[in-house]
Amino acid sequence: MAMINPKAIYTIAKKEFLDNIRNKWIIVLTIIFVILIIIFSYVAGAGGEEIFGNMETSVIGLLAVSAILIPLIAIILGFSTISGEAESGALYVVLSYPVRRIEVLLGKLLGLGSVIIASIFIGFGFGGVVIAVTAGGESWVGFIGFILLSMFIGWIFLSLSICVSSFCKKRITSIGGGIVLWFWGMIYGTVIIGILYGTGYTFEDILTGNVPDWFFNSVVFSPPDLHQTAVMRAFGISTIEQMGFSITLPEFLNMGILLSAHLIWFIVPLILAYYFFKRRDI
Repeated sequence: MAMINPKAIYTIAKKEFLDNIRNKWIIVLTIIFVILIIIFSYVAGAGGEEIFGNMETSVIGLLAVSAILIPLIAIILGFSTISGEAESGALYVVLSYPVRRIEVLLGKLLGLGSVIIASIFIGFGFGGVVIAVTAGGESWVGFIGFILLSMFIGWIFLSLSICVSSFCKKRITSIGGGIVLWFWGMIYGTVIIGILYGTGYTFEDILTGNVPDWFFNSVVFSPPDLHQTAVMRAFGISTIEQMGFSITLPEFLNMGILLSAHLIWFIVPLILAYYFFKRRDI
């Protein structure tokens, strides 16, 4: 079996990065990251002595929004990376050079993934500096964990979207697949709560945290929910107290389990993407 050529991977990754880092939607979403974290921090600090709230309070308030926007960035970047270029003929040109499909796939993953890293690092990193300067950085370890986990969830959805793009024959069907991925992450929690109601539990049970273990176990089937749970663990939070309800995370949902689930969500779609790409006729 021929060895993978790192130089070929680097060349493709560099091209993908330079082609996409200037994407206007990526720039807009990066700016939105900066604005959102400052807004949430300002709201968290309302009524206090400091203008901005601390890092932990700001991030917890931002979690639900970031779990929507970060997957959106990844899907925008990855949905047409294989199917779109195959349809336009650009992929045929790339594969006419002495480069293997695994190198093309890894190069695209690394290049597009670097765009996600840059976007999150600039967006959340700048906001974190503002909070640290004005309100203190006592939760900086948790905030760094939040940034790293945000990059991880971005790579998970990038892996998923590349998998969809490798499977779909047309760019338009890849768009549809990307939309399905994004909506699944958004509505998953609502579906689980609906199942909880359907099995005899009430709203009061949810408010008091009287829910079965499978309710918490189901977190591993939704990358956004997995991401939010891992961020709370990064800040050392074990009890969720919002809007009049209180739920304590079970001990078995520790950081080791959560990170392992993250890895599975990243690796499995990537393996499938290579399988579909390898069998694809260009």
